Amino acid sequence: MARARGLLALAVGLAVLLAACASRPAPEPAGPAPAEAGVARDAVRLRLAGFAGAPGFTLPDDLQGRPLVLNVWASWCGPCRKEMPAFQQVYLQAKDRVGFLGLDYLDVDAAARRFAAQTGVAYPLASDPKGRAAAKLGVAGLPTTVFIGADGRLRGRRVGAMTADELRVAIQRYLEVAIP
Repeated sequence: MARARGLLALAVGLAVLLAACASRPAPEPAGPAPAEAGVARDAVRLRLAGFAGAPGFTLPDDLQGRPLVLNVWASWCGPCRKEMPAFQQVYLQAKDRVGFLGLDYLDVDAAARRFAAQTGVAYPLASDPKGRAAAKLGVAGLPTTVFIGADGRLRGRRVGAMTADELRVAIQRYLEVAIP
């Protein structure tokens, strides 16, 4: 009889414990933080160092509601030298609708500064002296141009030098912005 009471008390105790556990709300699943307004959950997130003393650039925070053409270059890259005037030309035509950013990759600071001065680019530049940002962007060769939507999502990537016409076509294709 004492044994039956003990088993009954144990069963009641287990039932109360199970009932208490079942009434608690389930914990929220761990995952990415909610997206900021207008920013995709899978947005490219990078903090880029400023070039030649200029302020840095943070993705997606600094997009200002515009898509971005991000061109990865280096002073020692021949095709980069060839395409920079085309990028400057299209930048002047598109700067009100599309952001432009040049990312100097694995370069010697003095050589990069000379190269930027020689090309006369007026769009913002950033620096990637250790290649970490380029790796996150999937850069495998130079020059590489990455197209990022206003929501911060990677929309396209193009490896190799581009002419002004090819750049306009790529902007239309990946960012859906027509540049005359």
